[in-house]
Amino acid sequence: MTTTQLSTELGSTLFANAREVSEEVRLEVTGTLPQELRGTLYRNGPGRFEAGGFRAAHPFDGDGLVSKFVIDNGAVRFQSRYVRTPKFLAEERGRGATVRGLYSDAKRLRHNVGRYPADVANTHAVAHGGRLLALSDVGRPWEIDRDDLRTIGPCAFDGRLPRLTRFSPHPKIDPITGELFNFGLDIDPRLGAKIPAALHCYRVDRTGKLSTVGKVPLDHVIVQHDFAITEHYLVFALAPIIVDPVRAALALAGFGTTGDAAEFRSEVGMKIVLLPRDGGKPRVLEWDPLVYVHVDNAFEDGDDVVLDVVRHPSFDLLAEKLKLFRTEFSLRIGDDSSAPVRLRISRTGRVLREDMDLPDIEFPVHDERRTGREHRYTYFAASAADCDDNAVIKLDRHTGRLHRHPMPNGELPGEPIFVPRSNTAAEDDGWLLSVTYLPAEHRTALMILDAADIERTPIAVARLDGAMFPGFHGSFTDRVAVSR
Repeated sequence: MTTTQLSTELGSTLFANAREVSEEVRLEVTGTLPQELRGTLYRNGPGRFEAGGFRAAHPFDGDGLVSKFVIDNGAVRFQSRYVRTPKFLAEERGRGATVRGLYSDAKRLRHNVGRYPADVANTHAVAHGGRLLALSDVGRPWEIDRDDLRTIGPCAFDGRLPRLTRFSPHPKIDPITGELFNFGLDIDPRLGAKIPAALHCYRVDRTGKLSTVGKVPLDHVIVQHDFAITEHYLVFALAPIIVDPVRAALALAGFGTTGDAAEFRSEVGMKIVLLPRDGGKPRVLEWDPLVYVHVDNAFEDGDDVVLDVVRHPSFDLLAEKLKLFRTEFSLRIGDDSSAPVRLRISRTGRVLREDMDLPDIEFPVHDERRTGREHRYTYFAASAADCDDNAVIKLDRHTGRLHRHPMPNGELPGEPIFVPRSNTAAEDDGWLLSVTYLPAEHRTALMILDAADIERTPIAVARLDGAMFPGFHGSFTDRVAVSR
């Protein structure tokens, strides 16, 4: 089978609509689950791409499917439910043709005029402060029942989240204080506004109470997906992925999509912003631009701030190539691919960049007990252009050594989430949980690896009866969910 045939077959099956599993089922497990591994893995990602007359032109426009894998007493229970957004409900009523997505127009012009992209709640599932939140870039938080995954409804944090702001899908939780930090984009709709947009930054305490940390003024409306925290700062690397105001206005008038109004403008440059967590004045540095989506971690090293991201060769991967998701799926653009980059930001304003030769990777994850602090290990999912070299990868940042768990038969691993053996275990002492697509079986499975020895065969694999996209992001909690 040629590379093109393989990627076409993978895309057509990987992105088929997933069936909702509304009642808990016990999964078939091969291998032996560690008795110490106990809790719930929540995942979120697009699960439905065509329904009720709607057809997604991009995977980002698929309906959010929140799933849970409950690991307890050597068994795995599974359940999944779609988030009941207005988009999902319109499709259920057969009115999907009237829905407008980020990259997907409604079928008639009149259903596009004056409409912003529909909320899909399809990017992350975050457990914090007694809530489970489904998050995406184009919407606000959706609260999900932690046990049976019912949609409770939009979450405004008891009315404290401003009505028109967004809430990023990549909040960061400080492992020491238990606080959750996040940001949302505020836009000033007035023509010629002195500050057309700003990042509104939030703190949510461990009880779930939201407050404002501060605002980061922007010169343009930008696409900002992720950020980092350290002990004292919120860290933003503002890549010049800019929403062109003319194309955005045309999109609002029904001509073109909002997603296609964004473009990478290297001549604008990048701004690195360090916003004090106590709400002080932000420190802003100008720097050479790069394209990235996901942040691994950040930490303070003396007077320096160190930021780890995964860079991409071009914004075309997100804006154009992923539109081919039904016929081709790869993280590669031409002969280049994604790779880790470390930025060291000095107190004097100097920025040093260190690139690593580790291609085809994405979804960087670290031990979340090290969030905002120096970390030694980063785990990635690798998706090769020909699917023959897919893998889960561990990078030892102290030695530079790479460890690979190769995936046979074109199996596609999702984000590998690290779970420590205990609260006091060493940084690499635990397991990696990766929801993985098995194309040969057209099934999805939860794969569990020994993080300290990922080259060995999986400790256990729990297979679903059917298939679903492995999802974008998720979180693990030691709370065992109980379906009612």
